[in-house]
Amino acid sequence: MKDKIFFFKKINKKSSILLASFLSPLIIVAYIWAIIGFYPFGDKSIMAVDFGQQYISFFALLKNAVLSGDFSSLQYSFTKSIGGEMTGVVAYYLLSPLNLIYIITPLSHFPLAASLTVWLRYGLFGLSFAYLLIKRYKGLEKDIWLVPTLSTAYALSGMMVSYQMNPIFFDNMYMLPLIIIALEELIDGKKPIKYILFLAISIFMQFYIAYMICIFIALYTLYFASTKIITKDKKINLREYIRSVLQVLGYSLISVGISAILLVPLAINLSQSKGSIQNSFSFPLAFQVNPLDLIAKMMIGGFDTMSWAAGPSLPNFYVGGLAFIAAFFFFQLKEVPKNRKIGMAGILLFFLLSIVYEPVSKLWHMGQNPAGFFHRFSWLISFLLILVAYQVLRGLPKLSKKSFIISSLVAVLSIFYVSTQDYTFISNTQPAALTNFVKKYAVLVVLAIFSVYGIVAWKLFRKFFANRKQLLIIVSGAIISTALTSYLLLKGILLHQLLLTLCIWLLVLFVLHMGQLSKFKWLLVVVTIFELSYNMFLSQVTLAYPSASKFADATISVKRVMDTIQDGTDNEFYRIATNFNYSKTTPSLLNYPGLSTFSSSLERSTLNHFAYLGDIGVNAATNYINGTQLTDALYGVSYYVMRKPFTSEDMKANPEKMYFALNTSRQDIQDYFTEKVYEDDRYVVYHNPNAYSIGFSTNDSIQDIELKLSQPVTNQNAILSAMSGTDKKYFEQFGFSSIELDNLEKTTDDSSKYQYKRIDNSKPGIIKFNLIPKSSFTYYFLAPPAIREYREKLTILRNGNGFPTQITNSQKSLWPLTHNSEGKTITLEFRFDTDDVNLDGVGLVRANNNEITKVLQANLSNNIEVTKWSNTNIQGTIQAAEGHEIVQTSIPYNSGWSAFVDGKEVAIKKSLGSMISFPITPGEHEIELRYQPNGMLLGTVISLLSLFSLYYIQIRIKNKSL
Repeated sequence: MKDKIFFFKKINKKSSILLASFLSPLIIVAYIWAIIGFYPFGDKSIMAVDFGQQYISFFALLKNAVLSGDFSSLQYSFTKSIGGEMTGVVAYYLLSPLNLIYIITPLSHFPLAASLTVWLRYGLFGLSFAYLLIKRYKGLEKDIWLVPTLSTAYALSGMMVSYQMNPIFFDNMYMLPLIIIALEELIDGKKPIKYILFLAISIFMQFYIAYMICIFIALYTLYFASTKIITKDKKINLREYIRSVLQVLGYSLISVGISAILLVPLAINLSQSKGSIQNSFSFPLAFQVNPLDLIAKMMIGGFDTMSWAAGPSLPNFYVGGLAFIAAFFFFQLKEVPKNRKIGMAGILLFFLLSIVYEPVSKLWHMGQNPAGFFHRFSWLISFLLILVAYQVLRGLPKLSKKSFIISSLVAVLSIFYVSTQDYTFISNTQPAALTNFVKKYAVLVVLAIFSVYGIVAWKLFRKFFANRKQLLIIVSGAIISTALTSYLLLKGILLHQLLLTLCIWLLVLFVLHMGQLSKFKWLLVVVTIFELSYNMFLSQVTLAYPSASKFADATISVKRVMDTIQDGTDNEFYRIATNFNYSKTTPSLLNYPGLSTFSSSLERSTLNHFAYLGDIGVNAATNYINGTQLTDALYGVSYYVMRKPFTSEDMKANPEKMYFALNTSRQDIQDYFTEKVYEDDRYVVYHNPNAYSIGFSTNDSIQDIELKLSQPVTNQNAILSAMSGTDKKYFEQFGFSSIELDNLEKTTDDSSKYQYKRIDNSKPGIIKFNLIPKSSFTYYFLAPPAIREYREKLTILRNGNGFPTQITNSQKSLWPLTHNSEGKTITLEFRFDTDDVNLDGVGLVRANNNEITKVLQANLSNNIEVTKWSNTNIQGTIQAAEGHEIVQTSIPYNSGWSAFVDGKEVAIKKSLGSMISFPITPGEHEIELRYQPNGMLLGTVISLLSLFSLYYIQIRIKNKSL
C-alpha cells in the first residue's frame, strides 16, 4: 500500500512540475503581450516582418488546399509568382502540427490564430525542457523548483522572444529536448527506435532547423559518449566510444532516409532557388563579429528593431542571469568526468567560432549567409547553457571566496565594457513608457514598493528579531529601500538594462557563494521571472506591428473582389495583377493566380526573368509593378484590380480599414484592360479581352533569344521581334527634354555620366528630369540598379506629387512614367539626402504602343484555348498558324512538367531564360501539360527502404529480448 501511495505521489509531483513548466511561460507571455497590446489584448498583430509578409499567406494556402481537397497547390502553385514548385514552401513553412489551428480558423481571424499558435509554442518549450530534466537529470529528486524555473528560462531565451516573427523555426525547439533524451538513452545502450522517429519527425516539421539539430547532435554525441573512455583499458574504451558514435551516425541516416520522400524533391527545388545564388557555397576566411560584443547579448533587452536585419548581427542566446552565471562553473563540478569537460569545452569553442568566423557560421546555414536574422543556431547555445547550468546548480556545493571575488570583478568589468560601446539595443535609461507610468501612478507605485519591502522586513523580523535595536534597523532599512527604489524609478534609472543585469549577476554569485540555494529559492524564482519578463518586453516592444483589424478588413474586402473575378472565369486560364497589395504573397493568401511572391524557395530563373524585363525580381521575391503591354500579354494578365482614391479624412473616419498605398505608377491600364467587370466603393476591376492564356504558338526564333543583364529595352524588343518576324524598335531610348540641378554639381565632364556631389549638406540635393512627350505613347524612366543604395535617403516626386514605385531593382528597371500626355510637361524629381550621387545608366524609354498592339493581336489567334486546368494539369486546344513551330508558355521551366500534343509527349525546352516551350506543327491540336515533382519517386523508394530498415531493427531487438 505504501508503495502505491509513493508511486502516486511521484506521479502527482511529476505532473505538477510539468504543468508548472508549461503554464509559467504561457502566463508570462500573456502578461507581456497584454502590456504591449498584442491581439487579442489590443490591435497589434504579432505578424511582424516575415510572419505577415510570408508565412501567414502560406498558412492560408494550406488551409485552402485542405478544405477544398485540391492538394495540387502543395505540389505546384500559380499563386507563387507566375508559377513554382511548392516542395520548398511545404517543407519550410507548412508542416507544423500547430498549423491545424489556421486550417480551422476563418481567414479574417488569422491574427488570433497567429497569437494562439505562437503562445502555445512557448508552453511547449517549457514542457519539453522540463521533461528532459526529469527524465535524464533526476529533476524530481532535489531542488524541484529549478525544473520549472530553468524550463521557463529556455522557453523565454533570447532567440525565442526576439525572433518571434519567425514561428516556423519554433517547432524543432520543443523537439530538441525529446531528441536529446532519446540520444542519451541510445548512447547508454537502449533501443534506437525513439531516437530515429523523433529525429525523422523533426526533419519533417522543419528541415532547415532540423539540419542545425543534426550538427548539434554530432557535437553532443562526441561530448556525451566521452564517458565511455574512462576505464584503464583505453584501447577497448576507445573502440566502444567509436562504436557509439558510428551507431548514432547510422541511426541518424535512417531518420534522414525516412524523410527522403520530402528531402529529395526539396534538394532539387533548393538547387534551383537558394542553392543557385551566386557565391552561395563560398567560404571566405573572414572574421565577422568581435567576440567581446557577445557580452552585450547577455544584457536584459539585448534586442531591438535595428539588430536583426543588417548582417552580420549578433546572436541572440540570452538565458537570464541565473543560468548564464551558473553555466560558467560547470568545469568546477567534481562529479563530471574530465572527458566530458573537455567535450563541453570543445562544443563551446565550436559555437564561438560559429559566431565570429564566417565559414563556420555558413556551415550552420547550409552554405549561405542568412538574409537577416543572423546566427539562427543561437537557440542551441541557450539550450546548452541552461542544461549545463542545471547540472551546476544541482551539484556545485559552494563558490569559494576567491571565485566569488574574481567572478564579481569580471561581471563589473563586463558591464563596464558594454557601457563604453554603442549598441542600438542598449539604452541609457529605462523605457520612457515605464517612467511615465511610474510618474502617473506614483502613489500606487510607492505603496506597492513599500508593501514588498514590508513583507521582507516582516519575514526578517519573525526570523531574526532579538531586540528593539534590530527591529529599528529592519524598519529603517525598509523605509530607506522604499525611498531609494522609488527615487530611482521616478528618475528612470532603476530599470536601466546594465544596472539591472549587474545586480542580478552579483545576486546569483552571492547565492552560489553562500552555498544555500534552497534558502534563496523564492528570491531567485521571482528575480528570474521578472528578468525574463522584462527582457521579453524590451525585445518585442520596439518592433513595428501591423494592425489586426486592418488585416481582417484587407482579407475580407479584397477576397470578395478576387472571388467574384474567379467565379466568372469558367475554365479559362488567367492571372490577376493589382496596383496595390497587402504583401507580395497576397496571391497565396487569397488563393488567386497572381504574379508576385516572397519565398526562400522561389526559383532563381523566375527572379532573373522579371529583372531582365525591367521589373522587380530580387531577394527571394517578385513584384509585378513595372508591367508593359508585352509582359501583360506574355504572362496572361487578364484582370487588373485597382484601388480607388481615398482621402486622409476617409482614413481618420475608418481607422479599422486598410487603405492601401499604390505600388506602381502605371497610367496605361485602361487603354488595354477595356472591360470593367467589377466595381464597389473601394475597388474596380478591368478585363483585358486580348490577353493570352497560358501560351501561344509562334516561330522558333523565340527559343534562341538570350535575355541580357540590365537591358530591359533590348530584351523586350527581341521578344516582340521574334513574335512578329520583323526587326523593329518597339521600345526606344531617348534623352530628357532637360535636366535641372539644385544644390548638386556634376563631378564629370562627360555628358553621358550622371554623377553628382551635394553642395550644401544641410539641404537635399535635387535632380529634376523634365519631359515633354511628342506622342501619346507610354514613357518609362530607365532606373539603374545603383539607385537602391539611396532608397533610405531618397524622395521621388512626379509633378510635385508622390511617385509610387519600389526601389529594390537588381538590374535596370522600367518605371512607368506617363501615358497619353502628349505636349504636357512631366517632371520626375529626385531629392537626395546624401553627399554623393551616381545615377549612371538612367534614361528615358518610349514604347510604340500601336506597333506593339499589332504584334500582340496578330498572335492572339494562335492562343491556347484552355478548357480545364489545375495547378498540376492544364488542358486545351490550339490553332497553330503556318510558320509557327513552337508553343511559348508563361510557365516557368521545371523538368517536372511534361507536354503532350494530341496525346503524344513532346520535349520541353527552356526559352526566354526561364519559360517552358515545346514544338508543334501547323493546324489544330489538343494540348496537355502535366506536372510531377522532381525526385518524388526516388525519395519514396528511399523512404520505404529506410522504413523497412527500421522494421528490421525492431524485429532484431524484439528477438534479442525473447
